[in-house]
Amino acid sequence: MSQSGVTISKAGAPFTVVKDLSRSSPGAKQALVKSVYVSLNPVETIMQKYGILILDWPAVLGSDFCAQVIETGPECTKLKKGDYVYGVCRLGQRAYSPFQETFLVDEDLVLKVEGALTPAQASTIAVGALTSAFGIIVGAKVPLPAPGTKVPERDEWLIVLGGSGTVGHYAIQIARLCGYKVAASCSAPNKSIVMSLGAQAAFNNRATPEEQAAEVKSITGGKYSIVFDASALSHEAAAKMLEATTASPKYYTTAEANHHDMPAGVTSYYVLIAKLGQDDELGRHVSEETKRMIPSLQAHVASGALTPLEHEVYSGTGFESLIKALDDFGEGRTKGKIVVRLQEE
Repeated sequence: MSQSGVTISKAGAPFTVVKDLSRSSPGAKQALVKSVYVSLNPVETIMQKYGILILDWPAVLGSDFCAQVIETGPECTKLKKGDYVYGVCRLGQRAYSPFQETFLVDEDLVLKVEGALTPAQASTIAVGALTSAFGIIVGAKVPLPAPGTKVPERDEWLIVLGGSGTVGHYAIQIARLCGYKVAASCSAPNKSIVMSLGAQAAFNNRATPEEQAAEVKSITGGKYSIVFDASALSHEAAAKMLEATTASPKYYTTAEANHHDMPAGVTSYYVLIAKLGQDDELGRHVSEETKRMIPSLQAHVASGALTPLEHEVYSGTGFESLIKALDDFGEGRTKGKIVVRLQEE
């Protein structure tokens, strides 16, 4: 059976609506889902321009999604027809990518829409929440509290670089769930956003790395050992901050893929959720950790402890609207989180 979607034929090629994509059948612990909402992330623009992370050509892209289950595999026990699920797709694998009518999900690697969460809201969550969870829970070895439990506040800070972005939004909330006081970097106009998410302090991300490190030490009294670069742009500031603290063990975790030298005694961890679902050592690590964290993250979202991003639903419904949204997003003509409705609920 053929279906419609949006593809690119090669790196740098334009997004094109096609009607001849094959419809997949779910494996044992998988579901076939109807793509309802997608939210846009920089990774789609990067994949389209450079062809990186793409395993199947012509390529169907996408990352964050919310979709409705229409068929389940014989060993799929967590999902049933009609359920709404959200998550991060297996990037660059055509059968698993949401820029088409239907695609496959692994039941252990998606979250179910629960509570008051709407499908549009759900499509904004997974990339940011999982990236932050990997940075804090996996990379810095911080236990994620069970849903509904209140962790006493620690006399310790966690530093989030890029607190007002998609990843920073969830990093602040996850750090607070884990009991840390949070100091987050941002531009001056975004200080109120960072504070509204639960940070106790905000500092200027436009200052030099040395100035940022000095401000963080002044704010925290040096009581921090974890620096998470949610922006993927601030490794120099992170290094200066970790030089300035005597707390230990020290962790530098980042959403950036490129490796950087850190001061002696610092453990570095690079978040690579793009490896989700891939059958190699790093891919299996990402998939297993995602499977482990999803039940708790799902419950924290359903309870309201982790909140979805403010977003704008792009005008129009369908794949032509998706292409227009991708063009506006790639050219910087949009602000904030953009959600596109691909099909009616």
